[in-house]
Amino acid sequence: MNKQFDVLVTIGRFQPFHLGHKAVIDEALKQAKEVVVVVGSSFAARNIRNPFTFEERKQMIKSVYPSDRVKVVPVSDYPYNDNKWVAAIQTIVNGAISYTPDPIKIGLIGHNKDSTSYYLKIFPTWDNIEVDNFDNINATDIRKGFLADGGQNNEMYLLPPSVKNFLNKFIETLDWKTLQVEQEMMLKYKQAWSSAPFTPTFVTVDTVVIQSGHILLVKRKGYPGKGLFALPGGFLNQNETMLDGSIRELKEETGIKVPIAVLKGSIKDSKVFDHPNRSTRGRTITQAFFVDLGFDKTLPKVKGSDDAEKAFWMPFNKLRQDQFFEDHWHIVDYFTNIG
Repeated sequence: MNKQFDVLVTIGRFQPFHLGHKAVIDEALKQAKEVVVVVGSSFAARNIRNPFTFEERKQMIKSVYPSDRVKVVPVSDYPYNDNKWVAAIQTIVNGAISYTPDPIKIGLIGHNKDSTSYYLKIFPTWDNIEVDNFDNINATDIRKGFLADGGQNNEMYLLPPSVKNFLNKFIETLDWKTLQVEQEMMLKYKQAWSSAPFTPTFVTVDTVVIQSGHILLVKRKGYPGKGLFALPGGFLNQNETMLDGSIRELKEETGIKVPIAVLKGSIKDSKVFDHPNRSTRGRTITQAFFVDLGFDKTLPKVKGSDDAEKAFWMPFNKLRQDQFFEDHWHIVDYFTNIG
């Protein structure tokens, strides 16, 4: 049977893979010789919005589609650089397909659910195939239910049987228990301001400090993101500027033995990071300052305190995206281009 497309591409986070996703791939298989499933947020640390690793999501998808016609590939997020994200997907798709006629006809298939689906419009050389939302399934509701009670409140009927089996095993892991605690904390956190007349927007400050091929990080002491690496930073006080707040948090969390005047004089750049989904705590905007202390054989002494379990200098070549809290990896990459 002739197919309209050589390749159809579908992009999503698949957290988890549900019957709505399956409906998209089923339709893609009807129209294309091969289907490439691009899995977003593939290298991020676990959190309640992204509870499953790339390998776990690939396992879910391939348990439903073992055929070689369905390729499952990872892609990193680039929340502050759409051009890098588009280029990454183009490269990944070209590397994944095995059927390469000249010319090749590639299309992008998906459901235009909300503002996060804008990507359906930014691949101009690929035909765009929009499909209806299957039974109005919402992965967010599935995740919340699963992390609350292991899927006992009927969310599991929205999943393929093999994915149900995977999740039933996942609830026996320490990762599920950790995510469950984090979700409970986030619900209580949001209840504290649920009666506010407007949904609040939180303002934080962070500092990227580098010296001699090392970056200053802290290990988070509590939830959310317990045990993950983060930039020194925190919430802005009412009576301080962004710069003063960033220096205060830097000193409180790391105790860095560098005079404040030197820190301020070493600022090379600053930027506001405001992706709407950058934090599971709610709408949180941060301004980050980039401090380059130059090159020296001796790194300044640091010691974790306040919200930091520890503070430490890490060599650039040891950094991994899945070690980092929220979007801190992307903030570091913006200033240092090490990603």
